[in-house]
Amino acid sequence: MGIRHIALFRWIEGVTPEQVERVEALLGRLPGVIPELRGYEFGADLGIGAGNYDFAVVADVEGEPGFLAYQRHPDHQAALAVIKPMLADRAAVQFNID
Repeated sequence: MGIRHIALFRWIEGVTPEQVERVEALLGRLPGVIPELRGYEFGADLGIGAGNYDFAVVADVEGEPGFLAYQRHPDHQAALAVIKPMLADRAAVQFNID
């Protein structure tokens, strides 16, 4: 059984499009370097609904060991080091998928 991890980010005031592009570049590398990832999508909110978060990441992995490998991977940690100073708020959830 797999796990789907969803993370939502709300940026602090003043985050630039260039900063978000850097985040996207870092995240875009992860499927090529983390073999436990079965699926990986991310992107900026389209601005259609009020009160939405600014950015989302959806990662599908093989079970809890796969999630922990993704979470601890050095390239994922490097992306988080760039993301964390940009965050006003973060929400996350993991749930089982077939």
